[in-house]
Amino acid sequence: MNNELIIKAEKYCKELLNNGRCNLLQFHNYCHTAEVAHNANLIAQKSNLTDAEREMVVISAYFHDVGNIETASGHEKLSCTIAREFLQKQNFPEEKISIVEHTILSTEMGREPTNLLEEILNDADFSHLGMTTFTERNRLLREEWETFLDMTFTDKEWITLNIKFLEQHHFYTEVAQKIFGKQKSANLIKFKQAI
Repeated sequence: MNNELIIKAEKYCKELLNNGRCNLLQFHNYCHTAEVAHNANLIAQKSNLTDAEREMVVISAYFHDVGNIETASGHEKLSCTIAREFLQKQNFPEEKISIVEHTILSTEMGREPTNLLEEILNDADFSHLGMTTFTERNRLLREEWETFLDMTFTDKEWITLNIKFLEQHHFYTEVAQKIFGKQKSANLIKFKQAI
């Protein structure tokens, strides 16, 4: 794995996210991106990926939400464009750039991952569902939707929406199921008790 390239990608994405619209977002900001990249790397290591595969999934994680600097709707396509421009300047192979793009696109809501790299990024993107910090992260997401998407919910509507989402969501990789599954179940129970 090219650690120098990973550090450059992290720095570049951090600057984009912290110096634009994402700095104002309560959830989809650099904190989320750093968490996703950390968990993508963790899942990739425990899934015995090659260094090259791990490199691609971590790069995808850093770039997966940078399109939010301009728009929430369809941000994944813009994220791919930004990733491509950056990676071409680093002389990253075209074949690997294409894999990074497909991996990023797999995070679009409603799209199913088609390979292990995509499964890992999707699991990392939703890893907060299975963390003890879920309640706080969930509150931030609700604030972001209200502030930037004009989507407001009563407490009961929000709880019901989250119960449905948590029940329908599943982690794709065995590694993510082991790391995040138990806490995700506990978070679901908390929501059910609140209704």
